[in-house]
Amino acid sequence: MKKDLGSLLALYPMPATIVGAMVDGRPNWMQVAHVGVIGHDRIMISCMSSHHTNKGIRETGVVSVSLCDRAMLPELDRAGGASGARVDKSGLLAWSVAGNGAPVPEKAPLTLACHVVDIYETKGFDNFVLAIDATLVEEGRLDDAGKPDFGKIAPVLFEFPTYSYYATGERLGACLSFRDE
Repeated sequence: MKKDLGSLLALYPMPATIVGAMVDGRPNWMQVAHVGVIGHDRIMISCMSSHHTNKGIRETGVVSVSLCDRAMLPELDRAGGASGARVDKSGLLAWSVAGNGAPVPEKAPLTLACHVVDIYETKGFDNFVLAIDATLVEEGRLDDAGKPDFGKIAPVLFEFPTYSYYATGERLGACLSFRDE
């Protein structure tokens, strides 16, 4: 028997990401767990409208979305712990600039450098639809075919209802290998 919990957002855990944008000439970082794939060349990040980083995303039109591993947990947690409007987070991470101008955290195992193609506003949220300009991956985190190896990247997951982090990295099997013959 299943219990009906009503209208509850329960698609967790989600990848914990650090989102970076240039705000007033310097990088600002925020933690975002509401990320999703909306096509093979598009993602969406959903951010509370009050976030300081949104200003930079709207003004520059470029943003980085980085997966975080265990080594990045302290920076991830600090990025989500204070508003860039009150705290200067530009020194939180060593960074470089992607070809599209977005700040890229050097410590991130995988970063998507993106540009905004649409903004979908809902009550209290800016939902940025992003086209991927570049996928930047540490070479040691690639497989033999030169693709991201998510076992090596082992992204951290975030679970919203209890504000908890979870580990990933174990491969369970190949897709479509569990079918009956």
